[in-house]
Amino acid sequence: MPEPRKKLQPASKRMLVFVLAALIIAAVLIWIFAGREAAPPVTEHDFEIGHIEWSIDGYPAKVLKENTFTLDITGADGKPLTGAGLDVKLDMLAMLCGDVDFRLAEISPGNYTGVGIPLMPGTWKATLTLETNGQIYKIERLLQAVY
Repeated sequence: MPEPRKKLQPASKRMLVFVLAALIIAAVLIWIFAGREAAPPVTEHDFEIGHIEWSIDGYPAKVLKENTFTLDITGADGKPLTGAGLDVKLDMLAMLCGDVDFRLAEISPGNYTGVGIPLMPGTWKATLTLETNGQIYKIERLLQAVY
């Protein structure tokens, strides 16, 4: 005759639930952040009407400090794209941290610069909204922010 199974004590049940919950949380976090590489200091982007070289001075960006974002933009003809309106929105990935919006100014033909301030360390998505000749284009890049 088989022996009756022993019941788990309440403390053992709680510990088992805690361990399983921790494993599930760890697996979800690994899945969320898997495959993310550190963003490079300079990124290049081809879009419908041209090319952008996007850099951040003193990369990685510094948390709660002014960081200068510089974009060199050329049209499809290779000439500087002038007179465009550029806005950037910084959005921290996987966090409910506030967004940071800022405008870039043209400092020379095709060369735009602006200042953004990441609020926390980690990976941020920067979304550029470029408006020229009545058309709007969106370009994204990732960036790292550190203390």
